[in-house]
Amino acid sequence: MLSEWMKKLQQRSLLKANTVVHANREDQKPDGKMHKPGLCYRIFHPIAKEFQKEKFGLSHQPIDDFFKSQWQTSQKSYLWLLYRWGLAICFCIGVLGSLIQYLSKGKWFIYLTNWGFLLCMYISLFSAILVTIYHFKPDIYGNNSTVLKFYWASHWSVLVLATVITFMYWMFIFPTDNANASDLYNLWAHGFNSILMVLDHMLVAFPTRLLHFIYPLSLGVLYGVFSVIYYYAGGLDPSGNAYIYEILDWSKPGWAAVIVVGCVVLVLVFCFLLFCLYKLRSYIYCKCRNSKLTISV
Repeated sequence: MLSEWMKKLQQRSLLKANTVVHANREDQKPDGKMHKPGLCYRIFHPIAKEFQKEKFGLSHQPIDDFFKSQWQTSQKSYLWLLYRWGLAICFCIGVLGSLIQYLSKGKWFIYLTNWGFLLCMYISLFSAILVTIYHFKPDIYGNNSTVLKFYWASHWSVLVLATVITFMYWMFIFPTDNANASDLYNLWAHGFNSILMVLDHMLVAFPTRLLHFIYPLSLGVLYGVFSVIYYYAGGLDPSGNAYIYEILDWSKPGWAAVIVVGCVVLVLVFCFLLFCLYKLRSYIYCKCRNSKLTISV
């Protein structure tokens, strides 16, 4: 009995050794040296893999990644939970303060900036609630949970929207705007929001998919349709102008259409840039893990 068990163990060891040798031979050049993929391959192959059909979906394993930080080593982290609620409270204070100060008979809700600000509050609260539930009932969500799919699409959409809004405002709107650059609301809605969302992007554990560009793009198209309806319904801004943003004036439909197309291009560009940040996050994490420098929380 013992001899048969030892024989099987030896066969398994031999099979594993042959597999490793075969894999190594595949990576070898004719001169016997190990083959190392070229720079172009290492850069473009991960991008090409993103354009597979399954990357378009919202399924991901393990689902624990939606409740954890990339940088935690334990299954649950109270530091991560505190961070989640701290971020949510920050956005809640910012949005509520802005509403109290600038509501202006409901005109606060016509601006894309405030849509983005409100969505930052929503996604930070959503994240905090999910992590809290996970801490007490870790098995409550299944592998194909609709809640997690909606959360993933929402988080990506809000992240892209926040960064695009910040870029658009400081590049094209602020130069002709009467707002003070040091105004707290201005900094909150056009600066801190995107900084905090990018920071969050570098901390979360779930991946980024290039084909998910469709979700923030849909959100942008929704606002474009709203601005058209608002204009033709006779809506005015707080100063009585027949537009929400001067650069998006539908009394000049040709120019407004150019701006919309430009925004679509910006969304695609920022999706790619944020995907690169995700790859950088993964690269740093792998380096830290291999060096046994991952922070334990």
